[in-house]
Amino acid sequence: MLKKSILLIFWTLCMALGWAQNQSLVLRDSFYSPAVGLQLKYTAILPATYHTQTDVTFPVVYLLHGHTGNYTSWLTYAKLPPQLATQYNCIIILPDGGNSWYVNWTGQTDGKPQRWEDMLVKDLLPMVAKRYRSKPDRQHRTLGGLSMGGFGALSVGLRHPDLFGFVFSSAGAINFCQNIKREMARDTLDWNSPERWSDGDRVIDVPGFSTQRERTPAGLVFKTPADADQFDPYLLLEKPDAKNLPYLHLDCGLKDDFLTEAQQFGELIRKKSPRYSFLQMPGEHEVPYWQQAIEHTFLIMQQEGVFEP
Repeated sequence: MLKKSILLIFWTLCMALGWAQNQSLVLRDSFYSPAVGLQLKYTAILPATYHTQTDVTFPVVYLLHGHTGNYTSWLTYAKLPPQLATQYNCIIILPDGGNSWYVNWTGQTDGKPQRWEDMLVKDLLPMVAKRYRSKPDRQHRTLGGLSMGGFGALSVGLRHPDLFGFVFSSAGAINFCQNIKREMARDTLDWNSPERWSDGDRVIDVPGFSTQRERTPAGLVFKTPADADQFDPYLLLEKPDAKNLPYLHLDCGLKDDFLTEAQQFGELIRKKSPRYSFLQMPGEHEVPYWQQAIEHTFLIMQQEGVFEP
């Protein structure tokens, strides 16, 4: 009986060790971004083989959170399965963009740089290339996001088609710049002043960047319609030749308020490039939808060669 018990314990330990060895590694770290003048936290999810395959480089998937989110939200809110990093043998990076909309602000009144696109492109990407064994080419680099992050992914991805081979928006607020330009024409204020939606609730523990009010730049996102034009996905889609565009993927829930703009933008992509996909599924602008949608998106990335050696 004792021998059987010892064998059972040994077998259980072996199974647990094997399970642990096959689990993705979830790490939290930080880096300084001159573009915004802040020490920013981020989450890195590494495949289980990262520390054993020391001669291998990995594709990188950058996922941008939504408004009021942070560097943990894809995991804690959207329920991103960490095992996707191991399943597809890639690195997943979850940056923190505050409530910035991932653009370079021109109407801020807080005296801070607030260059959030530059944070991604000029600070985050080089940092990841230096700290992690990532593949250096655009084919193996993806930028995507949900809601505010979906807009940010399209805007940054279309402004820098040389950096990203696959760009996706999941229930993204694609009309962000369009809404601001309409407000300017009517002399009203809403989308162009995200601080109107922010409060003093503490969401993370980062000095000077913890409450929603601290995480939201003060003032206006853009001073002029021309400033908004620079980040408008509708106008950016017109600029590159189709052959230079990244693969573009959109998805949205059938009961999501952003469905119409996703359908409209999807139709424009269809007319511009054959390298796109559009997915509609049951769901609203909430967690269960994003949890399902991201699984489909990774399958499409695999089909498009993002994870090929």
